[in-house]
Amino acid sequence: MPPTGRIASLLGLLVLGAALTFVAVSCATRTYDPTHGPAHDPAHGRAHPLPPGHGAALPPGHGATPSAGHATAAPAASATMGAIASPGATADGSAAPSGRRGISAAGCEATVTLVESWPGGYRGTATIGNRTGRPMRDWYIQWIMPLGTTITQAWNGTHMQSGPVAMIHAPVEKPNLAAGATVSDIGFVGTATVPPTFTEITCG
Repeated sequence: MPPTGRIASLLGLLVLGAALTFVAVSCATRTYDPTHGPAHDPAHGRAHPLPPGHGAALPPGHGATPSAGHATAAPAASATMGAIASPGATADGSAAPSGRRGISAAGCEATVTLVESWPGGYRGTATIGNRTGRPMRDWYIQWIMPLGTTITQAWNGTHMQSGPVAMIHAPVEKPNLAAGATVSDIGFVGTATVPPTFTEITCG
């Protein structure tokens, strides 16, 4: 082989060797990228776990079990209404205090009081005071008694009754009541199954 041909062959071998060396070094130092290539993701085909703060778990204060920091408000206590005692009677139905006072817009005042009672009957008294500043003619005292209670007799006044409404008015012989005066000796008796109460007292 001529010298020039031999030199060309040597140069070709050197170039080929250098190329092979470069390729070998490059392959040895290359880092495999898991995001490329045919490698199979080991988690592929399975459910991926959700990051913290996501998923089916409910935040505190929600769901079936309240958290310690989210106390559930207790139902407001409903208000319980008891029996309301009617005027002149206590809640258990027993007789109220016997003395009752009424003040009329007309300027008079009156009291009706149960003095005593017995099986089937009772006795009471009444007073009337004139605070009008002028004489009162044909004065009266009116009140409400339980059904079944009656007045059968009165003194120092004339009695009338219509159902539970009872009235004593001025006697014929003394129809006038002077300004500032009081009549305190009015009395009455009647029938009752229980000690009666006297309510809604008015006068005029």
